[in-house]
Amino acid sequence: MQKAVFIGADPQVAEIVRLGICLRWPEVIPLVATTGTGGLKLVKEESPDLVLLRPDFPDKSLSEIVRELRSFSDVPLVVLNHQTNELESVTALEAGADEYIQLPCELSELTFKLWSLVRRSEGGKIAEEEEPLIGGDLKVNPSTHEVHIGDRKVALTPAEFQLTHLLVKNNGAVVSRAQIEKELSKAGLSTVGSVKQHIMRLRRKFEDSAKDPKWFVNVPGVGYRFIGGSESDTRKAA
Repeated sequence: MQKAVFIGADPQVAEIVRLGICLRWPEVIPLVATTGTGGLKLVKEESPDLVLLRPDFPDKSLSEIVRELRSFSDVPLVVLNHQTNELESVTALEAGADEYIQLPCELSELTFKLWSLVRRSEGGKIAEEEEPLIGGDLKVNPSTHEVHIGDRKVALTPAEFQLTHLLVKNNGAVVSRAQIEKELSKAGLSTVGSVKQHIMRLRRKFEDSAKDPKWFVNVPGVGYRFIGGSESDTRKAA
């Protein structure tokens, strides 16, 4: 049985989220926690398929709860809030959220974005059309949404996986910022906070460095390219 967790103190927003989920996925069980601490505990206990977060509780900050959740789970994570400043969405995405939805919003918009995110996290079209890619020690498997560097599994969010797949697929070639934003948007993933923030998160997980890159190189004024394997190394896995 699939589950979705809402973390937030506002009962009206919780009811809107519950309604959106039940309309699109009547088989999904919605669960609610009214505090950040309680929400993290609920995610650990229930291992939900989706988490929605409204940061209106007093016990934890937005960045704190997102980072804590990401330390043990890669579940699709959506932040919903009345944006109080321009940096809030950037902070949420940099900390590890997959989507930031500004309130108020139409129920149809909320439902569509949740559906797009869940579809992408489950593999979506890319999993049906493409087999694993290998670039040096890196293996990207669309069918399972798993990434490995040697024997080490790299835990990625849906947005991070989509970006990794895009760069590895274009091995050696520069992928423009506009193209990255377009691909993430097509997949129903947020591009708020700039491509740079997504790359920074990827580098942390790949243990990469902007000054001495081994995986992802910035091409100033253009975009990024993958350098983890030569053109002959990046291929379909046998």
